[in-house]
Amino acid sequence: MSVAPLAPTRQAEAIRTWGDALAAGDFVALPAGELAGWFPPADLQAFAASWTDLPRDEMVTDGVHRERRYGRLMATRGPAGEWTFEPLPHLAFQQTAEHIPLHEGKARLFSPIKPEVLTDPVLTALITVDLAVVAAVAPEVTRFEVGLHQMRVIATPDEPGNPTPEGRHRDGHDFIGMHLMGRVNCAGGESVVYRDGEPQARMTLTERLDSLVVSDARITHEVTPTIADGGTGVRDMLLVDINAR
Repeated sequence: MSVAPLAPTRQAEAIRTWGDALAAGDFVALPAGELAGWFPPADLQAFAASWTDLPRDEMVTDGVHRERRYGRLMATRGPAGEWTFEPLPHLAFQQTAEHIPLHEGKARLFSPIKPEVLTDPVLTALITVDLAVVAAVAPEVTRFEVGLHQMRVIATPDEPGNPTPEGRHRDGHDFIGMHLMGRVNCAGGESVVYRDGEPQARMTLTERLDSLVVSDARITHEVTPTIADGGTGVRDMLLVDINAR
């Protein structure tokens, strides 16, 4: 499956601006107000609905209620700038204890992302945006292994939802795209980016497709707990791990 290069219009201008910001500051915020207009509303709604069918993540404890699926794609850029995506075999997800001490380097086997979701045009278009932004930092790379996490964090009146129970961390990837897919009855959930010698950058993703792209090898990051506000709180995220291959 392939996705055409971004058109040389306002989209391409936005990508250049975001890529320059990533190169200069190691992270960039992509506003939903810009991105949402690039997707047919019905297609975006259908893609977001796939978060209602996630199994519980049994690998987190201490009262954290998180649901999750995981998948992988190989992304290859062609001579005309188009991206081709090839599904990769489902494997356990593993991070080093150096990066995430919480899980002690253990391999964690999550339920796979459904095949029809893994090939959804909205998903591959979002990945294409991430890769186009990353190209400002890594223009020479034409192949990336892409890890994909559909994640839902749930907060109840008795228990806050902790999107990053590991606290401030790196995940051990070259880059990460973070896309909000849904947020209902939530307060909190503030994204925090830490850069050596720079003030903290703090922002809250509130609208569907509010996004961040970060140079994970150069910064650390976390998300503060979400608090149920007016009922059970739900925060849905698509995380895109991007590693040069």
